[in-house]
Amino acid sequence: MFDIGWSEMAIIAFVALIVIGPKDLPNTMKTVAHWMRKARSLTREFQSGIDEMVREAELEDARKALDATRGGNLQRTLSNAIDPDDEVGKEVRSVEHDARNSGDAAAKPAESNADKASATMVTQPANVAPPHSLAPPAGESPTGEEAQKDSDSSASSKQPA
Repeated sequence: MFDIGWSEMAIIAFVALIVIGPKDLPNTMKTVAHWMRKARSLTREFQSGIDEMVREAELEDARKALDATRGGNLQRTLSNAIDPDDEVGKEVRSVEHDARNSGDAAAKPAESNADKASATMVTQPANVAPPHSLAPPAGESPTGEEAQKDSDSSASSKQPA
């Protein structure tokens, strides 16, 4: 605490022994220890009081900041923090406006062309077997390649293993 070494302590003890005397030295040491404990207690109490004041001040600042965000418009506060001059906002609105204008002009001719195309298109049902099917669709004969596979598989199943 005071950064006193053993040699300084020995000198202080020797001077105290000579000045106070050997008879009163134990009572004096008890009194000094009592006052040192009391001083440490007061120091601890003072430090905890200061810490408490700092915590309350920090909490009060946090409360004020929270109340400020509750009372205001959060979106406006964020936009002011991110884009104070509203340059990005203007650019976004400009792009949206251009997209709306070009989208409306291009959509009308495309719809009319789509109507024309769907009016002339004729769809017919397809009789196609699923890829996992082994048998051809009803009413159709297998092609040459499929017939070859079928005959190979039937021949291999007849031969003993």
